[in-house]
Amino acid sequence: MTLYNEIVKETKGFERVLGVAVKHLGTGEEAGFNGDEVFPTASVFKVPVIIELFRQVEVGKLSLDDRLVLKDSEKVPGSGILKELTEGLEVTIKDLSRLMMILSDNTATDMIVERVGKENVNATMRRLGLRNTVVVADCRDLLFDLVGENSLPDEEKTLDIYLKLAKAGATKGTWSLGTERNNVTTPVEMNKLLGLLVDGVAAGRASCDAILATMGKCQTGEYRVPKYLPTEKVRMQRKTGSLPGIRNDVGVITILATGERYYLSCFTKGAEDVYAAEEAIARVSRNVYQHFAGK
Repeated sequence: MTLYNEIVKETKGFERVLGVAVKHLGTGEEAGFNGDEVFPTASVFKVPVIIELFRQVEVGKLSLDDRLVLKDSEKVPGSGILKELTEGLEVTIKDLSRLMMILSDNTATDMIVERVGKENVNATMRRLGLRNTVVVADCRDLLFDLVGENSLPDEEKTLDIYLKLAKAGATKGTWSLGTERNNVTTPVEMNKLLGLLVDGVAAGRASCDAILATMGKCQTGEYRVPKYLPTEKVRMQRKTGSLPGIRNDVGVITILATGERYYLSCFTKGAEDVYAAEEAIARVSRNVYQHFAGK
């Protein structure tokens, strides 16, 4: 069965909301399903952010050893642990980047985004040839849009206000789940970005290796790409993203026995049943692995 058929047979019921791109590093074999469709990234936008961070470290604009002091005003809702910790905590930029990628910590992410600048992230994506990969919002913006308060000034977008709005059952946002005015990419472009990391082109070779090593410690989305893979036989370097109707998982998978590597990027948008969407991603991942592993 062709690689494309291995993917498409798991897309029934998700023809409009699922996008997949896969490419084998050695043979160049690739396939996709809605691969050029634009999808909201959710937390997958943190991949472009960490690339820009390391590029700025390389030219001396920032240092991974710089220490930042956590403020209550910087705490962001959603995933992560920093929002639960005490104001005044000192954290290095290196540790913030690890929290951003391993736990998808939103507070850590926004502390980094503030320092690297969204406009710089986008300029780097353009230089790398990615025309449909855009970062226009940080985590705070996304989450406050979800509860219908994207017009608040930043100083009023506090953790306490968010929790009150969420508890009151505020309506879903106007742009945070769509592809207009949002952080977006395509499965094909995200696969290209993963390839640039592996090739040491997205940033310097050492930086790319460090980013991939951190992605290898990802602790989110266990029921997506990893669900049916034999964890003792593969190495996964991943980043996930989740919002209502959105379940994303992108990464580099290495078959340890042979050293073969492939890139897999899976995105959903507007999924009515996100658990079914996760299962579709998990089955696509299983089929792709079995195709390349010869099983």
